[in-house]
Formats: sequence, structure tokens, C-alpha cells
Amino acid sequence: MLPVKVSAKVSAKFSGRHVLVCGLFTFASAVAHAEPPTLTVTTQIAAAMPAVAADAGAPDVVVVAKPAAPPKPATTLIAKVDLSKQLLTVSVHGKVRHQWPISSGRAEFPTPVGNFKPEWTSKMWFSKKYDDAPMPHAVFFKDGAAIHATNATGMLGSPASHGCVRLSPSNAAQFYALVQSHGMAHTKIAVSGTPKFAPTAMARARDQDRGSRRWVAAETVYGQAYASYPYAPTYRTATYAYPQPSRSSGNGSWFAPPTYRLR
Repeated sequence: MLPVKVSAKVSAKFSGRHVLVCGLFTFASAVAHAEPPTLTVTTQIAAAMPAVAADAGAPDVVVVAKPAAPPKPATTLIAKVDLSKQLLTVSVHGKVRHQWPISSGRAEFPTPVGNFKPEWTSKMWFSKKYDDAPMPHAVFFKDGAAIHATNATGMLGSPASHGCVRLSPSNAAQFYALVQSHGMAHTKIAVSGTPKFAPTAMARARDQDRGSRRWVAAETVYGQAYASYPYAPTYRTATYAYPQPSRSSGNGSWFAPPTYRLR
């Protein structure tokens, strides 16, 4: 019990006020019989204060464990984009459901490579970067790149886009519906491989290089630039040669017309 001292002076001074004195004694008795306070701390505080937890005379210590992080959502829908094969493989709950031809980004507009989660979707979107180009059933996954439908189905199977992954309209609609059904948190988009760009692009680069070399050669010959005609012909100076006489002129002398020879 807590000691309560009431002096004689207090008793004499307040002898007529017994109610107040009785109230003080009642409060002291309640405090003495009260339960010891309970201290709630985390595991970090308990570890930092071992003496408090071990002291028998200390208030009770209730250790509250830090709540565990919520489990990550299970991935039930996987879209694997193979840039080398220009193929999209869709797996549902670990089983392959679809394989569709695609068109990935051209050499100057490569498709992002890596593992991604869908960021947002749109049933009908118009590109703000490329002249409001239509992007039906778009599933965006990285910096504006999306899996969406295209009307250029003749280009499927080869790189042709500005970085997106193109599908035929029906296949894009199916994939869009799957993402809506499973949820973006349960969908994974994995992009890997290296596209095989068309030989015509490399040939065009070689032709441009050859054209620049011919342009330099023409400039050295004419002393001026032929920007509009890189394949200008080069002319060489003509010289004259007089072979031996081959026929008579009628007066006993021999005559031969000049011939021209390029050197």
C-alpha cells in the first residue's frame, strides 16, 4: 500500500470537514489496491530495454510483434514477348493458352526489354505522340509502350511499330479481356530477345553510304557539290592522236583524220 500521512495540523485545521479527510483516505486506499499499469511496447523497444523486461518489480511488458508484410499477389496471367521470333505466348495458371504473331518496334524505335506489370489499360486510345494513331485494346506496360491491336496485319511477324507490341484485332481483344479478368496485379509481361530487322533497312544504309562516297568523288571532279544528284558522271579530258597515214589525198601526200582517245 502507498503510505498516507496526515499531520496533526491538518486534522486540527480541518476538524470540521470530515468529508474531505474521508475522501483523501478513500483515494489513497484505491491507489494502493490498483493493478500495476501495463506497458505495451514493440519488439524493438523490448530488445533495447532488457532490464525493464527482466525486472520482476517492473510493470508488465506486452511485446507486440511488427505486422508482417502482406503477401504479393499471385501471378496467374503471363504474357511472354519473344522479339527474336516475333511471337507472344500467353499462359494462364502456368499453362500455355495462346501463341500469336506480333510486330515489335523498328530499329529506331526499340521495344523495352524486361519484366513488367501492366500500368494501365484503355479499350480505345489515341496516341498523343504519333498523330493520334489509334491503339485499340491497349495494355500499357512501360513508358507509353503497350500491347494493342493494329490494322497492319500484313506486317505481323516482323518489326514495324514505334516500340509497341502489335497484335491482330481479335487477338488483342482476347488479351485485353484476360487482363481485365485476372487483374493487372496478377498479370506479368516479360519481353526478351533481339529482333531480326529486315535486310532492306541494312541495304538502304549501305546505299546511302555509297551515295555519299560518289558525291565526294563528283565534287572533286567538278569543283562543286551535287547535293541533288549524288550519282553525277565523271568526265575525263580528251586528247588527240595522229596515227600513220592510211590513204592518199590525191596530190601525192598522205592524210589521216584525227582520232579521239580518252585517257
